[in-house]
Amino acid sequence: MDADRIKQLLRREEGPKLDFKATLQLNTEGEKKELTKDVIAIANSRGGRGYILYGVEDKTKRPTGIEHWNYQEEQIQQIIYNRSDPPVPVTVDIQEYQGVMLAVITIFKSQHKPHQMLQNGAFYIRRGSTTDIARRSEIAGMMQESGLFTYETVPLPRATMEDLDQDLLHSYFSKLQVAGE
Repeated sequence: MDADRIKQLLRREEGPKLDFKATLQLNTEGEKKELTKDVIAIANSRGGRGYILYGVEDKTKRPTGIEHWNYQEEQIQQIIYNRSDPPVPVTVDIQEYQGVMLAVITIFKSQHKPHQMLQNGAFYIRRGSTTDIARRSEIAGMMQESGLFTYETVPLPRATMEDLDQDLLHSYFSKLQVAGE
């Protein structure tokens, strides 16, 4: 992460893959859950890489900086790892920008969606610039995108043998050269 990339991010509006935060506090369990919730939401949202910039006013996008950055990348990764399933891959960069220090968490595009908050079982996504709980259909879509299930493998509990197209089945097995009656 460099100053040019931060400048590009600050030109954009908050959205599913970008969030601005004035401060980062990780002293309480609630603050750690809030960080994890935001990271999960960005990871679960459509698109590529996502970012959370700390030390930036939310509405004005004015860089205010962070005070006394006491966190190591490993600490933040541990916080996320211990509170999400599967864990979300992130990196943390500290960068000087316009005379202040900013922290940038990069959330990489995930092939393991949906990510879930372990403590409460919730799946989060971003709707515009807001973090929200994912709906059932959104969770199902993420599972299908990641290959966790497909329409072909979804059980149909009320289906009967009469629901099957016998001619289509016979044609399919003939092409496979599987004998059948």
